[in-house]
Amino acid sequence: MTVSLPSRLGLVSALALGAPHIAAADPTFDFYGQLNFGVFSVDDGTEDETFFTDNDNSNSRVGAIYSNDLAGGSTVKFHFETALGFAGSSSATMDNNDLDLDIGRTDLRKLELIYATPSLGTLSFGQGSTASDGVAEADFSGTSVIAYSGIADLAGSFQYRPDGGALSGIAIGDTFKSFDGARRFRVRYDTPSWNNLVFSISGGEEVLDRDNDSEYYDVAAKYAADYGDMKVDGRLGYEWISGGEELLVGSFALLHKPTGFSLALSAGAEQEGDADYIYAKLGYQQDWFALGTTALSLDVFEGNDYAIDGSDSSSVGIAAVQKVDAYNLELYAIYRTHEFDASGTDFDDIDAMAVGARWKF
Repeated sequence: MTVSLPSRLGLVSALALGAPHIAAADPTFDFYGQLNFGVFSVDDGTEDETFFTDNDNSNSRVGAIYSNDLAGGSTVKFHFETALGFAGSSSATMDNNDLDLDIGRTDLRKLELIYATPSLGTLSFGQGSTASDGVAEADFSGTSVIAYSGIADLAGSFQYRPDGGALSGIAIGDTFKSFDGARRFRVRYDTPSWNNLVFSISGGEEVLDRDNDSEYYDVAAKYAADYGDMKVDGRLGYEWISGGEELLVGSFALLHKPTGFSLALSAGAEQEGDADYIYAKLGYQQDWFALGTTALSLDVFEGNDYAIDGSDSSSVGIAAVQKVDAYNLELYAIYRTHEFDASGTDFDDIDAMAVGARWKF
């Protein structure tokens, strides 16, 4: 029997509303959100366009968490989060880059019931992160608001031109994929932390996109710890997608706290195809100004066999983020190049720049 999306979401809501009756403490309700807009400029070698839009590296959103402690130290939560529906940087093109507002079902990010226990782990049900979501994104640089392994979030829909010609139909998003997990309607289980190591498993499907009937099954392992002056974060995930696609991806980040230097590495590969990549990022953070930490980074992405067999994808990005602690504000700037090479075709590089701000509340 197939259960409709409204029925599933109604079930989650009903469970969340019923949970407080067995609670051992007063419930809490937290509301949060962020606005993240910037001025973006893209040059594809023939045309250039400057526009104001939402930053899809970390889009504008609002959310709420209802939490209640239960007897025995367990906690039940109901988590809702949605994007605000603004057209963003990843969907902008040369011909269509207006800041349109059109909220739809795919803007829903989270609508889930979470049951966490101190000894048995955490069970999550509903729309939310799969087990492999975030495994490509270990990063201590402080610049991930505008620069991280998800290269396509900056200008993913802009198309390459073959040596100044017409648009090729091949976009940045086709040639830079991190194979990271996503948010789906799923059941997910996370183990308790064992010596800073957590294992996760999930299974679900895409219910917000009517054109996607695939099922998704994920496993992941995540390790995070402090070793004196060093802070480490390691992640590894594997995803099975109905239809035969399988993805392996992982990342590792290291921060030397006394100097502020950090290193982030990410890599992934199709298991039933030839596409693969490696991403490296060097970061540096210092408290040069009283208003907050300044973060700088340089990153490189190298990919193979995206969009066209035998192709090469390369990107270099330089980013800066200035925190303004008193206002929960981050000011940022980035310059990034995108290069795509395929046998028999000489594509022009695409350069992208952005300046903007993210305000969290």
